[in-house]
Amino acid sequence: AGGTGAELFLRHGCGACHRIDGTEAQGSVGPDLSHVGSRAAIGAGILPNSEEAIARFIADPDKVKPGVLMPAFDMLPPEEIAAIAAYLRALQ
Repeated sequence: AGGTGAELFLRHGCGACHRIDGTEAQGSVGPDLSHVGSRAAIGAGILPNSEEAIARFIADPDKVKPGVLMPAFDMLPPEEIAAIAAYLRALQ
């Protein structure tokens, strides 16, 4: 277990649905996250763009945005979710 947010993002399959420019993540089902850190809000404007909000969305997206297609990743250790959230928040 453990690793950088970027490593964890790929290891847990996030790149199967999401794209991040310059990485192996080239999914097209979910939103392109290449510059997600520069957005004012996440979840189609539902939450402020903070590491805490991103972590909440990763853990239980349907609770944040009912009907969202993304599965919950609340089975991941909280520190891994936090690392992924920090990585995404840093993507400008």
